[in-house]
Amino acid sequence: MTTERLLLTAWDWEPSVLIGCVALFFLYWRFFRPRKLRHLVFFLASDLVLLLALVSPIDSLADEYLFSVHMIQHLLLVLAVPPLLIAGLSREFAEQLLRYPRVLGIERVCANPALAWSAAAGGFLFWHIPYFYNLALAHEGVHIVEHLVFLVTATVFWWPLLTPVTEARLSPGKAIVFLFSASLINTILGILISFAPLGIYPAYIHPRDTLGALSLIRDGWGVSAHADQQLGGLLMWVPAGLVYFVAIVAIVAQWQSEAEFREVIEPDERLAERRHGQ
Repeated sequence: MTTERLLLTAWDWEPSVLIGCVALFFLYWRFFRPRKLRHLVFFLASDLVLLLALVSPIDSLADEYLFSVHMIQHLLLVLAVPPLLIAGLSREFAEQLLRYPRVLGIERVCANPALAWSAAAGGFLFWHIPYFYNLALAHEGVHIVEHLVFLVTATVFWWPLLTPVTEARLSPGKAIVFLFSASLINTILGILISFAPLGIYPAYIHPRDTLGALSLIRDGWGVSAHADQQLGGLLMWVPAGLVYFVAIVAIVAQWQSEAEFREVIEPDERLAERRHGQ
């Protein structure tokens, strides 16, 4: 087995995933009909990342061989797919949906920052408890539920930050606290996993090796089971933290830009009012 062969053959074309991603696109196109190219680009990016996370060699390696690749998959489902999906929605579409009382009720729940934060943090922590993590690896049905929980709770998490109805978004100060506190969850969990004894996720110590890739991974890539666990924790710790940091920087930059804009506009408006009064 070579790296090239593994990357070409380790695709898992799961029908339910393919049907789900295609159906998601047609529903989006049928009911949304995006007028702006950027909305379509963001949605397609979200759908594509979801597809790649669940059918590409990422999924095959994550399910059987490498905890670190499984962390990459989880981070894609939590930090990439939901924000891209929300960014693919327009204000007009969101406002149209919110005219329906049931949708409005759901949105009000999702827009509650305390609930959104708790749901996302709770779901992420729950599924990395060794018992439940190992249970998901052993049973495909549980694994599907795990992924659905990640997608739903992460979408709820990002909604108060990125909702198309801009005035409903968290204020900059609250958004920074919201993101920073969430990053601490990843950091603490990543550190705990990195320094935990080998064996908290035993399936990766002696993989079933259905693809015949274990020798390549251990000898060719030089990734031992212990190094794999440490790398997985490090990925949850550093790259995930970087995503939150970039989001915080973007919020601060926008906040500063709006403040500078107000400093320029408001004096001109006051001058115009004085002239009008004269």
